[in-house]
Amino acid sequence: MARIPLIAAILLVLSVARAADAEACGPRVVVRFVEDAGGDWFQIENTSQEAWSIRVLTIVLNGSRGNLVFDTAAGGEGASMHTPFEVIGGEGVGYLGATLVDDGSDAVTLTFSDFRPGRSFDFIVDVDDRLAESDLGQAFVSGREIEGAQANADMVTANGRRARVQGEFRVDGDASLGDGGVCV
Repeated sequence: MARIPLIAAILLVLSVARAADAEACGPRVVVRFVEDAGGDWFQIENTSQEAWSIRVLTIVLNGSRGNLVFDTAAGGEGASMHTPFEVIGGEGVGYLGATLVDDGSDAVTLTFSDFRPGRSFDFIVDVDDRLAESDLGQAFVSGREIEGAQANADMVTANGRRARVQGEFRVDGDASLGDGGVCV
């Protein structure tokens, strides 16, 4: 009779140890925004633990606390220091293109053919706020001002499983898309 509680205790310890070793599964993406005078920088990283690839990723500035827009042309919607959309990194992700990022627009959609886990993609484009009393002036975006902007990604596996993950930019400038679930 004493064996049953002992066996139950051993199983409980093993299950807790296994749960501690579990990794996040499912589709996961992190999008980072960094304010920079030479062109604001976005980095997209596929952080999935399983073989989920990003096919389409969209960033939507509408809904941000700073009422943000892309500033891609002189004399347009932005404050100053315009910078057009430019890819600056991301070999091996199968970048196919992006929607036109017009001056004053608030969304961009990027498409990929081979954006597997562990890979990242970087681009620059100027982002300005449209607040009468902004934190750093309208040409510079603070974390508080990008908070509330959205990102979403359509993901696929090699065997055809599909998922859409979405997230909201936080005050630290990051948006985490997907919860990843738990692998055991």
